Amino acid sequence: MKIKRDQVAGAVLVILGIIVFVMTNQLSVPFTLSYPGPKALPMIAAVGFMICGAGVFLEGCKEKLEDEKPFLKKEGWIKILVAMAVLAVYVFAASLIGYLIVTPFVTYALTTLFAKGSKSTLKGRVIYSVLLTAIIYVVYIYVFGLSLPSGALF
Repeated sequence: MKIKRDQVAGAVLVILGIIVFVMTNQLSVPFTLSYPGPKALPMIAAVGFMICGAGVFLEGCKEKLEDEKPFLKKEGWIKILVAMAVLAVYVFAASLIGYLIVTPFVTYALTTLFAKGSKSTLKGRVIYSVLLTAIIYVVYIYVFGLSLPSGALF
Protein backbone atom coordinates (compact mmCIF):
# COMPACT_ATOMS: atom_id res chain seq x y z
CA MET A 1 0.00 0.00 0.00
CA LYS A 2 1.43 3.33 -1.07
CA ILE A 3 1.01 6.25 1.34
CA LYS A 4 -0.14 9.47 -0.27
CA ARG A 5 0.99 13.00 0.46
CA ASP A 6 -2.42 13.93 1.94
CA GLN A 7 -2.20 11.06 4.40
CA VAL A 8 1.24 12.18 5.57
CA ALA A 9 0.17 15.82 5.84
CA GLY A 10 -2.96 14.85 7.78
CA ALA A 11 -1.05 12.63 10.18
CA VAL A 12 1.53 15.38 10.79
CA LEU A 13 -1.24 17.89 11.55
CA VAL A 14 -2.90 15.50 14.01
CA ILE A 15 0.44 14.84 15.75
CA LEU A 16 1.22 18.59 15.93
CA GLY A 17 -2.25 19.23 17.35
CA ILE A 18 -1.72 16.61 20.06
CA ILE A 19 1.71 18.05 20.92
CA VAL A 20 0.35 21.61 21.17
CA PHE A 21 -2.61 20.42 23.26
CA VAL A 22 -0.37 18.53 25.70
CA MET A 23 2.08 21.42 25.99
CA THR A 24 -0.75 23.91 26.54
CA ASN A 25 -2.19 21.76 29.33
CA GLN A 26 1.15 21.97 31.11
CA LEU A 27 0.72 25.73 31.61
CA SER A 28 -0.01 26.49 35.25
CA VAL A 29 -2.60 29.18 34.49
CA PRO A 30 -6.15 28.05 35.31
CA PHE A 31 -8.62 27.77 32.43
CA THR A 32 -12.07 29.08 33.36
CA LEU A 33 -15.05 30.20 31.30
CA SER A 34 -14.96 33.69 32.80
CA TYR A 35 -11.25 34.13 31.96
CA PRO A 36 -9.83 31.53 29.59
CA GLY A 37 -6.38 33.12 29.77
CA PRO A 38 -3.39 32.27 27.62
CA LYS A 39 -4.48 28.65 27.21
CA ALA A 40 -7.54 29.43 25.08
CA LEU A 41 -6.03 30.25 21.67
CA PRO A 42 -3.40 27.47 21.64
CA MET A 43 -6.03 24.92 22.70
CA ILE A 44 -8.43 26.07 19.99
CA ALA A 45 -5.61 25.88 17.45
CA ALA A 46 -4.63 22.39 18.66
CA VAL A 47 -8.18 21.09 18.30
CA GLY A 48 -8.38 22.73 14.88
CA PHE A 49 -5.12 21.05 13.83
CA MET A 50 -6.44 17.67 14.93
CA ILE A 51 -9.83 18.05 13.21
CA CYS A 52 -8.38 19.42 9.96
CA GLY A 53 -5.57 16.85 9.98
CA ALA A 54 -8.05 14.02 10.41
CA GLY A 55 -10.12 15.42 7.54
CA VAL A 56 -7.10 15.70 5.24
CA PHE A 57 -6.01 12.18 6.18
CA LEU A 58 -9.47 10.72 5.48
CA GLU A 59 -9.74 12.57 2.15
CA GLY A 60 -6.37 11.10 1.21
CA CYS A 61 -7.64 7.61 2.01
CA LYS A 62 -10.81 8.13 -0.04
CA GLU A 63 -9.22 9.31 -3.28
CA LYS A 64 -7.96 6.83 -5.85
CA LEU A 65 -4.24 6.26 -5.88
CA GLU A 66 -2.84 7.84 -8.99
CA ASP A 67 0.57 9.07 -9.93
CA GLU A 68 1.04 12.12 -7.79
CA LYS A 69 2.73 15.15 -9.21
CA PRO A 70 5.82 16.41 -7.40
CA PHE A 71 4.84 18.42 -4.34
CA LEU A 72 7.32 21.25 -4.93
CA LYS A 73 9.94 21.88 -7.51
CA LYS A 74 13.39 23.13 -6.63
CA GLU A 75 12.40 26.82 -6.81
CA GLY A 76 9.47 26.17 -4.45
CA TRP A 77 11.77 24.65 -1.82
CA ILE A 78 14.14 27.60 -2.23
CA LYS A 79 11.25 30.03 -1.64
CA ILE A 80 10.27 28.18 1.52
CA LEU A 81 13.85 28.27 2.84
CA VAL A 82 14.17 31.98 2.01
CA ALA A 83 10.85 32.69 3.75
CA MET A 84 11.99 30.80 6.85
CA ALA A 85 15.26 32.75 6.87
CA VAL A 86 13.37 36.05 6.50
CA LEU A 87 11.11 35.11 9.42
CA ALA A 88 14.11 34.16 11.58
CA VAL A 89 15.76 37.52 10.83
CA TYR A 90 12.40 39.20 11.52
CA VAL A 91 12.21 37.80 15.05
CA PHE A 92 15.72 39.02 15.78
CA ALA A 93 15.22 42.42 14.13
CA ALA A 94 11.85 43.04 15.82
CA SER A 95 13.43 42.54 19.22
CA LEU A 96 16.19 45.03 18.35
CA ILE A 97 14.42 47.63 16.23
CA GLY A 98 10.75 47.10 17.06
CA TYR A 99 7.58 45.72 15.53
CA LEU A 100 6.32 48.89 13.87
CA ILE A 101 9.55 49.52 11.96
CA VAL A 102 10.42 45.97 10.89
CA THR A 103 7.04 44.41 10.09
CA PRO A 104 6.16 46.43 6.96
CA PHE A 105 9.52 45.61 5.40
CA VAL A 106 9.27 41.91 6.19
CA THR A 107 5.68 41.73 4.96
CA TYR A 108 6.70 43.48 1.75
CA ALA A 109 9.64 41.10 1.27
CA LEU A 110 7.46 38.02 1.77
CA THR A 111 4.67 39.25 -0.50
CA THR A 112 7.22 40.07 -3.18
CA LEU A 113 8.82 36.63 -2.78
CA PHE A 114 5.50 34.86 -3.35
CA ALA A 115 3.99 37.33 -5.88
CA LYS A 116 5.57 35.73 -8.94
CA GLY A 117 2.93 34.95 -11.52
CA SER A 118 0.24 37.10 -9.95
CA LYS A 119 -1.04 40.57 -10.78
CA SER A 120 0.40 42.26 -7.72
CA THR A 121 1.79 45.76 -8.06
CA LEU A 122 4.48 47.50 -6.08
CA LYS A 123 1.92 49.99 -4.78
CA GLY A 124 -0.47 47.20 -3.77
CA ARG A 125 2.20 45.30 -1.85
CA VAL A 126 3.31 48.47 -0.03
CA ILE A 127 -0.27 49.34 0.94
CA TYR A 128 -0.92 45.76 2.04
CA SER A 129 2.25 45.70 4.17
CA VAL A 130 1.44 48.96 5.94
CA LEU A 131 -2.24 48.07 6.48
CA LEU A 132 -1.45 44.60 7.81
CA THR A 133 1.08 46.04 10.24
CA ALA A 134 -1.40 48.67 11.44
CA ILE A 135 -4.28 46.19 11.82
CA ILE A 136 -2.19 43.72 13.82
CA TYR A 137 -0.87 46.57 15.97
CA VAL A 138 -4.37 47.89 16.75
CA VAL A 139 -5.74 44.42 17.50
CA TYR A 140 -2.88 43.45 19.82
CA ILE A 141 -2.52 46.79 21.63
CA TYR A 142 -6.11 48.04 21.87
CA VAL A 143 -8.30 44.95 21.57
CA PHE A 144 -6.23 42.33 23.37
CA GLY A 145 -4.30 44.76 25.60
CA LEU A 146 -1.01 43.04 24.80
CA SER A 147 2.31 44.50 23.80
CA LEU A 148 4.45 44.03 20.73
CA PRO A 149 8.23 44.30 20.61
CA SER A 150 9.25 47.94 20.88
CA GLY A 151 12.91 47.28 20.22
CA ALA A 152 15.95 47.38 22.47
CA LEU A 153 17.72 50.05 20.42
CA PHE A 154 14.91 52.65 20.51
